[in-house]
Amino acid sequence: MTLSYFPQTSTETQESQFQSISRRYVRQLGQSAWQLALRFGKRTTIHGLDRLLATRASRWERFIWLCTFVCAFLGAVYVCLILSQRYNEGHFQTVVDSTRYPVYRIPFPVITICNNNRLNWQRLAEAKEKFLPNVTDTSQLALFETIMGSYDDAYFAHFQSFERLRNQPTELLSYVNFSLVVEFMSWRCDELLTNCNWRHHGYDCCEIFSRRRSKNGLCWAFNSLETDEGRRMHLLDPLWPWRTGSSGPMSALTVRVLLQTDKLWPGSRTERGISVMVTEPYVWHNNPYKVPANTETALEIEPVIYFYDNDTRGVRSNQRQCVFDDEHNSEDFKSLQGYIYMIENCQSECHQEYLVRYCNCTVDLLFPPGQYRSCRAQDLLCLAENNDHLQYSHQPGEETFVRNNYEGMVCKCFRNCYSLNYINDVRPSFLPPDVYGNSSYVDLDVHYRFETIMVYRTSLVFGWVDLMVSFGGIAGLFLGCSLISGMELAYFIFIEVPAFGLEGIRQRWQSRHQRTTPILNLRQHTPSQLMENYLMQLKAEHSLKHKQANFQKWQRLTFAHKHLINK
Repeated sequence: MTLSYFPQTSTETQESQFQSISRRYVRQLGQSAWQLALRFGKRTTIHGLDRLLATRASRWERFIWLCTFVCAFLGAVYVCLILSQRYNEGHFQTVVDSTRYPVYRIPFPVITICNNNRLNWQRLAEAKEKFLPNVTDTSQLALFETIMGSYDDAYFAHFQSFERLRNQPTELLSYVNFSLVVEFMSWRCDELLTNCNWRHHGYDCCEIFSRRRSKNGLCWAFNSLETDEGRRMHLLDPLWPWRTGSSGPMSALTVRVLLQTDKLWPGSRTERGISVMVTEPYVWHNNPYKVPANTETALEIEPVIYFYDNDTRGVRSNQRQCVFDDEHNSEDFKSLQGYIYMIENCQSECHQEYLVRYCNCTVDLLFPPGQYRSCRAQDLLCLAENNDHLQYSHQPGEETFVRNNYEGMVCKCFRNCYSLNYINDVRPSFLPPDVYGNSSYVDLDVHYRFETIMVYRTSLVFGWVDLMVSFGGIAGLFLGCSLISGMELAYFIFIEVPAFGLEGIRQRWQSRHQRTTPILNLRQHTPSQLMENYLMQLKAEHSLKHKQANFQKWQRLTFAHKHLINK
């Protein structure tokens, strides 16, 4: 039988060496990880891990504690997922925060008064001279008068009066800015308001009222901050907007509104009277109340405050159904240019966008100055043609529950998270003819109903504080650990493990690159030690020579014996 030896190739040798090195590194890594785990198990406060990683624990003991710890950990994770889902759902609760909040803590509402007939027709001739100078064409003068008559009772979603401009050459007067004409012919303060009293003290109406725009046209507002006069009043008087702590008739604002029926447009069919709008500060428009002429009208106001606490800011605006006034980055934030977020301002901006969509212009008398083009004379007929679209407004999602027979505006506007609402009660009492005589007016008394108001607070049922407390309770119940235990685990993972690895790398690097230097042992170089070493070396050499001589002698005898046998 012939034995053959085939040496390994260089490739196979390298592969075997690599596998052996890999196994050695894996074994060393496992040993290092087990050493780290044992080190952590000696001082951890997490229940179960100290027994699982005990040095003297048997395999069965470790198996039992491993199963127990895994079951407890999975149970904790499951309950934490349930709590997280409950937190993400963002359920709210509304509670009564105060039942006796004094009314002097809030500003008195802005009271805006508008004459149902917007223009003083006695200034028509003066307006023609000012805005149509050197115009003698009777057709243009008649068209100018027709357009101004259409403006007399026009307001947002009430543009049907411009229908009379159909088939009229309105382009002839395209150079006229009718907004300025309406502003010139609208009622002045001394023509509309008189006998103003605030908390039983008489004031000049033109000092406390200022003319402002609204979706009802040009009106006169008390306690407003939207006008230049109101902002100047706020600088001069730090208590402006004014407040009152009283309630009941004659306790706040009283004013007489003059109607002056002899100065109205002769073709007007609008009911004589006024419109009163009650809004909180920084609100552009709210639906007004119609007050008939020749009445003593009491307007009682009952404010109610609704607000969301700061914990609700962590929830999306479309989930909590309200928007904070500083949430400019929210996709639900929409407001008039230069105004804070209010649901009324959001709706007004939405209405203006629909106006621009249909007619490519806006009626600047009804909105604050902005980025859109103002409607000219040739655009007024478009307002009348699309009045049906502007007259109806729908909420998003109501088509599932409400049958809408008309196409209208759809505005997605949430309430402001701090909302001051007014519950109003308008009670007009008609005056006998012998009281008002030949004049026509409205005596208006605006006051609070009570001296205290209700405040409602909305908060999360399960906030982030509740979530943290629940997580802590679950961790203590299932794992018997706390925040300190978590800190121990984090310190072990992010501090001790990297430090252990860096130390191993440093030692390996030193063992490879650091040159070893001989160490001189003085004890081995003493005279006695030198003699002893010399004798031991001689013995070793003598023994080696003796063994070699014996081997040679045995070899000679063996070959000589074999030679005799062969012979």
